[in-house]
Amino acid sequence: MKRHILKGIFIALAAFASCEAMAGFDEGKAAFVVRDFKKALAEFKPLADKGDMQAQHILGMMYDEGQGVNQDFIEAANWYKKAALQGNVDSQYNLGVMCALGQGMPLDDKQSADWFLKAANKGHVLAQFALGRLYTIGKGVKNDHKLASDWYLKAAKQDHFKAQLALGKNYLYGSGVPKDLKQAEFWIRKSAEQGHYKAQYELGLMYQHGLGVTKSAVEAYMWFQLASTQNHEGAKKALDELAKTMKAEEIASAKGNASNWKARATEKPVT
Repeated sequence: MKRHILKGIFIALAAFASCEAMAGFDEGKAAFVVRDFKKALAEFKPLADKGDMQAQHILGMMYDEGQGVNQDFIEAANWYKKAALQGNVDSQYNLGVMCALGQGMPLDDKQSADWFLKAANKGHVLAQFALGRLYTIGKGVKNDHKLASDWYLKAAKQDHFKAQLALGKNYLYGSGVPKDLKQAEFWIRKSAEQGHYKAQYELGLMYQHGLGVTKSAVEAYMWFQLASTQNHEGAKKALDELAKTMKAEEIASAKGNASNWKARATEKPVT
């Protein structure tokens, strides 16, 4: 669940930062990138002690992962909290995870939700999805499928594939949102197109039963085929059952479509 986002961490310091501080941060960044964690620690620690929230977050991450130091969740949580209280959204999210797992601090679902909310309100996509999940299952917050869908939507718009699937299924079943098969297909497809095997299976089911799409055994088989290559057991069973109702040329067409889809997905540039 926890994920450290390096993109955006190594940004320029505020204009009022001293040249010495800038140099220390840049040297720490360069050392971190080449995995010279001991040197990175030596550069970041003085900055963190002086209150630099980016350095504090990175120190939290280093203690969290045991990079250049012995892994220490309590120390990680301490540094994350220093940065989080200054508004660092990655630290706020990581504290939410640590509270949920009881790492470095007591297990506390409500506090976990509170930290997720702070980060989510500032657009942190992982925190938004995490809040959606909490409202879905009623953990640390009151169960509320509408709020769950609201947070899934925010994350889905940022291309979070799990949030897209969750939102699509909510539209499929009318959970927290009005039942809308077109919206369900829209969001589930977006997730499936990102390669999410669970979404590919769900899209296959929609084509198999004509839910929000024109019923098509060939399309259903294609999506089941893609999901089955990622070891989705339901998709494997669905393939076997569907094949019994299809002609050989239809199966060949579906397999060809799946191969072409995978080829196009491989060619997409990394953004």
